[in-house]
Amino acid sequence: MLVRVSYCIYISLYITTQVYKFLIYTWYTCRISIIYSIHTQLIKHHNNMTLTIDVVDAKTKDHSTPSNNLILEPTIDEIPKELLVGNDYINASRNDSEFVKFSWSRLVEIIGQNQLQLLGRLPSDLRKYLVWKSKIIKQYGSVVNFMFQDRLHWGPEKELAVPKGINLFEYRSDYKILMNDFPYGFEDGIIHIVVWTKIMIPKLADAADLTEIAREQLQRFVECTFQDPLEMLPKDILWFKNWAALMSIREIDHFHVLLNRPPIDSRLIEILDHDDVDVDLKLAQVDSRARALLC
Repeated sequence: MLVRVSYCIYISLYITTQVYKFLIYTWYTCRISIIYSIHTQLIKHHNNMTLTIDVVDAKTKDHSTPSNNLILEPTIDEIPKELLVGNDYINASRNDSEFVKFSWSRLVEIIGQNQLQLLGRLPSDLRKYLVWKSKIIKQYGSVVNFMFQDRLHWGPEKELAVPKGINLFEYRSDYKILMNDFPYGFEDGIIHIVVWTKIMIPKLADAADLTEIAREQLQRFVECTFQDPLEMLPKDILWFKNWAALMSIREIDHFHVLLNRPPIDSRLIEILDHDDVDVDLKLAQVDSRARALLC
């Protein structure tokens, strides 16, 4: 009798073990199948994928920014030829290993000598930017339309783009402070910010440079907006405005602010416009201290 009971228990355990193994095998097989299916679909639809999550459907998503971590690694062949102007074809054809990132001391030299044409993006970031630009043009008609509608929220109604004041920085609603979605190829810890304004920044007659009054206005703005709140030294802050030939978006006036290893805390976040999105991710892309905070 005892032998029969032991045998029945053994048979039950054996059957249970086999059923368990079968369930594990089935789960593992289905998981592999799903992963393979997703991988296949990603490859199949690679060329038709949108570059950012938030630009997929402008009607159902809260409009936001392109984020480099959401963009596939494009090749030079994916960039429309009409967008490869000037040295873009040569630069976009290179590998990142051939690019020397701009150090802070080098930036001080370039901006001090007004040699702004020397600035540029990493080859991989340049390719991402140009592919993103081509997608945006197809969807919005132009990058300017995208900027007005989704980044600056100064459109599509024309009255939203009309300044409230007549002087630069007179009203907070007349300008926006945003992270650069496609920053230049700077060394780690250099934060690239763009200040967009509804009011045109005064330039000299040849439009090649700013008037002296405009320079003083921008300098005071940078001091009051960045230097004092962040308690940074003047030597760790640079600003510049590209002349027309170097501007990728000429219809909306703007200038660039560079911060050398600013404090990565709420003070910096407060300076940026609150409708700027993915700020943590953008900071993490260019600053190892911000990456550490995300871990």
